[in-house]
Amino acid sequence: MALGLNFSSEGGGNYLGFVKFNAKAGRIFRRDRENGENVDTDISRTFKAIIDVENIEMGWLDFDTGGAPSMVMGHHSAPKPPRPDERHRWGARVVMKLSKELGGDLREMSSNSKSFLRGLDKLHDEYLEGVKKNPGKLPVVTLGDPIPVVTGEGAKRSTNYAPAFEISGWTKRPDDLVYTPRNAVVETDEDEQPTPRTPPSTGSTRAAAPAKAAASSDDDDWG
Repeated sequence: MALGLNFSSEGGGNYLGFVKFNAKAGRIFRRDRENGENVDTDISRTFKAIIDVENIEMGWLDFDTGGAPSMVMGHHSAPKPPRPDERHRWGARVVMKLSKELGGDLREMSSNSKSFLRGLDKLHDEYLEGVKKNPGKLPVVTLGDPIPVVTGEGAKRSTNYAPAFEISGWTKRPDDLVYTPRNAVVETDEDEQPTPRTPPSTGSTRAAAPAKAAASSDDDDWG
């Protein structure tokens, strides 16, 4: 794995909407706000996005703070900082542009689930190999069947799922997919996925139920 870390405590700007991977269910959801409430739409079967794998952020995340989480995040290419304390767990943040069928807006995904990190690690490895023949481009990513990850034994045996990210094509970087490093200030929910405090500046309107996404990387697929 080639992912490292940069130490950065400063954030800012408007928050993006979220895409959430639930490691317990092996499902991916688009989270929106309706009338001040969170609404999750399962997009596991139709997921398709241009993911900014070039600019994955890694860092220490503590979602169990009783309020806004504590995050020390930064670009994966820089040195790894000391762990703030034992409550902080290693995690990642990545930004993506969803296909037109899923709203065509920018979203981010962050998690410190080990199962999620397994899937992201594999995607990053495949990106490093594929970008050699696709310089300056980003991968178009779909989602295969989740990969079970079994831990423990006996009564402590449990199964989570890693996302099976699959590169289905390569395309130029969208004009609006600009890397802006920042630490999100968010609320948490029980499966350790962040939630915007206010409706996000992009993608705050719930998308209609999407059709099955195609596997091509044509420009028409992006909003």
